[in-house]
This record gives sequence, structure tokens and C-alpha cells, in this order.
Amino acid sequence: MKKTFACLLTFMMVVSMVKSKPVEAVNFNGQESKYMKICSSHNLSTSNYNTCKEFNAYLKKKNKDLQSSIDDSKSKISQTQGSLDTVVAEIADLNNQIEQKQNEINYLQSSIKTLEDNINKKEKEIKDRMYAMQSYSNSNTYVEFIFGASSFSDFFSRIDSVNELTQYDEDLISKIADEKKQVEAQKATVETAKENIVAKQNEQKTLQTQYENIIQKQKNDLASAQAEQSKVSDTQSSLDSFLSSVVVTQPTNTGNGSNKGNGSSSSITPANVPTTNKYGSIVVAAARSKLGCPYVWGAAGPNTFDCSGLVMWCYAQAGVSLEHYSGSQGKAGAVIPLSQAQPGDILWKSGHVGIYIGGGQYIHAPQTGDVVKVASNLNQFSCAVRPY
Repeated sequence: MKKTFACLLTFMMVVSMVKSKPVEAVNFNGQESKYMKICSSHNLSTSNYNTCKEFNAYLKKKNKDLQSSIDDSKSKISQTQGSLDTVVAEIADLNNQIEQKQNEINYLQSSIKTLEDNINKKEKEIKDRMYAMQSYSNSNTYVEFIFGASSFSDFFSRIDSVNELTQYDEDLISKIADEKKQVEAQKATVETAKENIVAKQNEQKTLQTQYENIIQKQKNDLASAQAEQSKVSDTQSSLDSFLSSVVVTQPTNTGNGSNKGNGSSSSITPANVPTTNKYGSIVVAAARSKLGCPYVWGAAGPNTFDCSGLVMWCYAQAGVSLEHYSGSQGKAGAVIPLSQAQPGDILWKSGHVGIYIGGGQYIHAPQTGDVVKVASNLNQFSCAVRPY
């Protein structure tokens, strides 16, 4: 009798919450912990229940906004990474250019060294010949060479040949020296080009560092948003599940109109409740057809179910539309004692429902990690509900 009375009282409390006045919107921002504490109570007043529903809606919106922020962060990271890749490629190209210019500088340096060696060599040869000529002159050999000409024209020819030889050497040295200056000028040009490339490389490296810092900050922001979203999503899912099973309390009616009962089960059963569930055979057959299907929170078939999703789907096969919410299913028909349950009746307790199949057994979708199956521990339920 006590269980039957408690079942009816609970049902009346659930029904009463539908008639409660809506509360004004609350600013939940920055007060999430406060309202999570309020909404964690298993016995909520009507006002707090409605506030918690608003809080749940706020969490859903926040989760959606965070997802938008995450998508935006991923887009920015992708763009920044593209810019960073471009800079890294530019630096690699500049490294190749610097290496090429350095090879040119090394080649020109080698050419300058060769020209300097040629200049020194030719200068030494001229000095040696001049010294030799001086020796010839002192020993009259050089004079004898000139004045030993056979004719006047031969005399001038011998003088010119000596002068021409000396002038040739001097011209050759001058030419080599000019070439050296040209090579040195080329080297200076290449070194300037290298310096410009190095300066550009340093600019790109600075830009690379800036992009790396930006992308690291963006990744940190993304990780923070993802962590916050995960937290909000888990909180919202938990609250969503919790609100589907919570019992809403009302002030106790201490007046003379309270139903005290007389010890018989018929005193709490509405007079118009049919003696059998007219949808029973269809509902039970539907439930049996889904034995072994996995439990998935929020699923309502055809191959995965949570507890209220299974009941909703089975009754849909009989043409009866139920809400996907155990609290609503608990008031979807007449509330009757468990002892009077008929095949197809909904077995109800706060937060869980099943389908009675007769013989003290029922079919339900228990929990995550489990499957739709037959059970017989009827005592876990508070009452049965028989849709008209």
C-alpha cells in the first residue's frame, strides 16, 4: 500500500511541474559552478527545475558557440600554417641563393689569387731582365749588342727590339692588373648581392618566428576552447540526463483532502483504467525483436536505444506517440500498482523505464555498455503506467 501511494504521489508531483509558472531568464555566465550545484539536487522545487532547464539550454548554446570558436581557430591555424610554410620555403630558397653566391665569391677569390700570382711572376721576370740588361750594360755586352749592328738600320732595329720587349712586359702586367681589378669588382658585386640575400633571409627568419609564435598561441587557444567545450558538453549531457529523471517536489498538502487510502489497491486506481493493455501484444513483440541491441544514450532506434527510446519506439509500432523522456512516459497513461501490471505496460521509476512482458519479467535498455535484455527485478520500479 505504501509503495502504491508513493507511486501515485510521485506521478502527481511530476504532473504538477507542467503547470508551474515560468521563471525569468537568468544570466548564467560566470556562475556555472553555482547552478551546477543547485541542479545537482535530486529533489528540485518547480522554480529550480525550470531554472535548471534554462541552465541546460544555456550550456547547449555555449557548447555551440565554443564549437564555432573551435572551427574558427582551426581555420586560422590552417591559414597561419600556410603562411609559415611559405616563409620556410622562402628561407630554403634564400639558403640556396646564399650558397650559390658564396661559391661565386670563392671562385672569384681564386681568380684574383691567380691574377695576383701572374702579376708577381711577370714583375719578377721584368726585374730579372732589367737586372740582366744592367749587367750587360756594365760589361759592355749590352752595348756591344747594340753597336755590333752590321748597318745603321740594324742598329735602330736592335734598340727598338729591346724597347719593345720591355714595353710588352709592362703592357702584359698592366693588362693582368686590369683583369684583377675587374675580378675584384665582380667579387664586390657578388658580396653585396650575398649581403642583400642574407638581410632578406634574416627578415624571413624574423617573420618565421612571428608566425611560429602566432600559431602556438592559436593552438593554445584551440586547446583551451576544446577543453572548455569538452567540459561544457559533459556537463550539459549529464544535466540533460539528470533532468529527465529528477523528481520535482511540491509543498506537502496537510489539509483534510489528502488521500489516506483504505488498504485496498483499487482505491488509488482510476476507475476508467482498462483491465488489460490493448497495445500489449504489439508492444511486447516489438520489444522482443530488439533484444541484444546496444544501449546508446539518447538513441531511439531502430538498432540502438536508451531506456525511454526503447519504450517510445515499441509504442510507435502500435501507433502510440510517446515523448523520448522517462518523466513524460511516467504520465503517459493511468498509474497502476506493479501487482496489476499487464504485458505492454510501462514500468516506471525516477530515471528509468521498461516494458512489462508478463510472468514477472520485463524488457529494458539498462545502461551504457549493456544491451536490450530481459530482466525480472520488478522491485526496482515504483509503479506501472498503462497508456489508454
